[in-house]
Amino acid sequence: MKIVLCDNRLGGLLGFRREVILHLVEQGYQVTLVAPRATTNWDMVGKPLPCVRIVNVPMSPSGLNPFTDLRTYLAYRRIFREIKPDIVFTYTIKPNIYAGLAAKSLNIKCVSMFAGLGYIFEGDNFLRRQIIRFYKWGVSGSKYVLVLNQMIHDQLLAKKIVNEERIILLSGGEGINLDEFPYSETNYTSGIRFVLLARVLYDKGYTEFVQAAKVIHRQFKNTYFEILGPLAYDSPMGVEDAVFEADRTAGYFRYLGVTNAVQEFLSSPNVVLVLPSYHEGMSRSLMEGLAVGRPIITTDIPGCRETVEEGKNGYLVPKADTSKLIAAIKRFIALPEKEKERMASYSRHIAETKFDVQNVIQVYDQIIEKLKTLC
Repeated sequence: MKIVLCDNRLGGLLGFRREVILHLVEQGYQVTLVAPRATTNWDMVGKPLPCVRIVNVPMSPSGLNPFTDLRTYLAYRRIFREIKPDIVFTYTIKPNIYAGLAAKSLNIKCVSMFAGLGYIFEGDNFLRRQIIRFYKWGVSGSKYVLVLNQMIHDQLLAKKIVNEERIILLSGGEGINLDEFPYSETNYTSGIRFVLLARVLYDKGYTEFVQAAKVIHRQFKNTYFEILGPLAYDSPMGVEDAVFEADRTAGYFRYLGVTNAVQEFLSSPNVVLVLPSYHEGMSRSLMEGLAVGRPIITTDIPGCRETVEEGKNGYLVPKADTSKLIAAIKRFIALPEKEKERMASYSRHIAETKFDVQNVIQVYDQIIEKLKTLC
């Protein structure tokens, strides 16, 4: 059986779905990854997989040029004709639309994932209505639609993009390999590193994080604020180069760049993950932090709140509320060391209970078995 996975970034496949891909290969399936040619640091996230074929598709992930998008659609059709896949899995907006339409036109079974709705679904204007219309059209041929939290599930139904019978809710997101992210002890006695592990986007809470860093570091000299993740100048929500460099040069935070060794970084004993995001499907960085056993301070929104039990392994704060974020960070700093250690241990408990990737792999297996029986 031939299976194709399509994403708007190669890093999305190699970084977020590595365990699923390896499992499919182990099952004897011929797996091909289809994504635009790697051009940014984000594309490099995730270790290479020599056991799969990678095919490039022309695409502008955030562009709105209809002629470029037509070229993308036609490229998907050409690729699918060549590979002749039995099943196509699509992720993110443009693959969901254009790979979904290409698969439908060629009578290929397709499964789509809504990892998040993002800023494009906020508000009500002509552009958003058109995107919703295209999304509905693109996933009309999908046999199943995977979603990562209840809010996405409810919005897809409310906007009539897909019906209830085809939606599958992955309540633990896309999961985490608990063996690759083992628990490690914490020690905050010599200082605390508050880390934003994400793409450098405004809607990841960049502004709130930097503002909190300004205030906290002035009051607590043994605190450090760091950002780990790719820059995103190509995204409409990406932090502009001039803004980012001014903040970094001012010393508000230390930029750590991009790494394929996230587990090693998170295993540093004095890390606390801070993600003031505006919207998430199910945050992978928070799941990774849970697995290693790190306290979490994040936004009280779907895709983030599932990773925190208030006061037990971290704190939840309102979206875009810098003062509440600062208060939560101060609250953590004031805790006795034993209480910080207890929080870390409880994070690992949540990871084991809710976010094991093996649960996600079982869902993929069930979907594939069901699709094998369809004509």
